[in-house]
Amino acid sequence: MTTRADVAKLAGVSESTVSYVLSGKRPISEKTRARVLSAIEQSGYKSNYAASVLAGGSPRLVTMMISNLFTTPASRINGALVDGIVDGVKESGFHSVIWPVSNDDDSDVDLLLKSNFSGGVILMNVKENDQRLHLLNDQKIPFVVLGRTEVGFDYNYVDRDFDAVFSKALSELNSFGHRHVGVIKSGKDIPVLLKSIASSLKMKLSILDSSNTHQGGYELAKKLSASDFDYTAIVSLLDAATIGFAEASSKYSIRIPEDLSLIALNMLEDQAEKSEAKISTVAFEAYAMAESCGKMMVEIIESGLKGASKKHELWTGELVNRGSISQAKVKR
Repeated sequence: MTTRADVAKLAGVSESTVSYVLSGKRPISEKTRARVLSAIEQSGYKSNYAASVLAGGSPRLVTMMISNLFTTPASRINGALVDGIVDGVKESGFHSVIWPVSNDDDSDVDLLLKSNFSGGVILMNVKENDQRLHLLNDQKIPFVVLGRTEVGFDYNYVDRDFDAVFSKALSELNSFGHRHVGVIKSGKDIPVLLKSIASSLKMKLSILDSSNTHQGGYELAKKLSASDFDYTAIVSLLDAATIGFAEASSKYSIRIPEDLSLIALNMLEDQAEKSEAKISTVAFEAYAMAESCGKMMVEIIESGLKGASKKHELWTGELVNRGSISQAKVKR
């Protein structure tokens, strides 16, 4: 079995230099680094990330812990977030892996900690008071949350500024005279923050429950066409369902924006642009936000600072009216 000493001998360097190349703990010249990597390849040395921890450094690997990557196949947002993280850590020579989370979050985190191969963890799809944060914090594992949750202590996170996003959307509709707005989402609860902003603007909200699929959007349009709805605009928190709804609306004699103005808050910009009926948005730059999250994770791993100030980053996005917002139609 090839050892680190074998690699060092083949590359003409010390074992410690091989360790530094693997761990990234100290800067190594590109020439020396290339020679060591070439020796690793030639010798067939199977390095692992746990070995770099034992060498005194941090593994150059970031784990993305995500819970519903495959349960919402119609949404493209998770894919954009994963791509952004992968590219964000890659710029600094780090690799990334996806660690799917089952319903038993504690055992998933425990297994990750015992495997000892990850330099840091990016938590995605966090829940209220998510126990994964408590476990990682207790074990002093570097982590960043892509999102936010209340856990009773400070932590590193990158998230959308939903206060600003919701305010932009509702203020824009309010300026066009819309006072009653439907909200497309999965589930029967409208976000508390959205309700609060609507209340401050003296606007009424009504829930429009839909699965996040094209078919769900089609069925919603069909349902509305047969009802006597009195809202004049729709804010959507889904992407695939919104595209389906926008495409089906004309089939069911719902004109956008003449009968209903429409604005999406959780949709990629290329989705909104390429939709058959172009959709106005508060831009969600998911890839760029996740890329920044990846860079933050690398910075935290490389700094190795204990007790350093936590990093917080909030993203809003510009309001882009693609023609699906207009003056409220007076209901007779």
